[in-house]
Amino acid sequence: MQSYFENDFTQYMLVDNIVHIIYKKGVIIDLQASKRIVRDRLMFQEERAYPVLCDIRQLRRVDKAARDYLALEGSLLIKALAFIIEPPVTDVMTRFYLMTNHPDIPTASFREISKALAYLGKFLGLVFATAIF
Repeated sequence: MQSYFENDFTQYMLVDNIVHIIYKKGVIIDLQASKRIVRDRLMFQEERAYPVLCDIRQLRRVDKAARDYLALEGSLLIKALAFIIEPPVTDVMTRFYLMTNHPDIPTASFREISKALAYLGKFLGLVFATAIF
């Protein structure tokens, strides 16, 4: 499996059996973009399930259709999801997403990457994973 992939919206990296998804600065996600993000992630993961660290600190906005798509189809092959947020914008965005979409996978948000990796490590049986950014 490759360890890095990039598209117009995100960067995907595999580090210590955790998929890191980093949204690019100022990105606005609509339904078409969300479908591409999910398609590219599934291709990157080669149909294997992983915990996912999703850094949304630079994300500008996600529309409702995209949020709905990401909550359902976007959860495929994700063991657990940890959002990296930066208050106030992405903090509010994440809380709204969790309250309205009720993802079927374990999902939490964190301000610190180390805490997010520790959370995801529980789904690997690891205590610690290395941050790459």
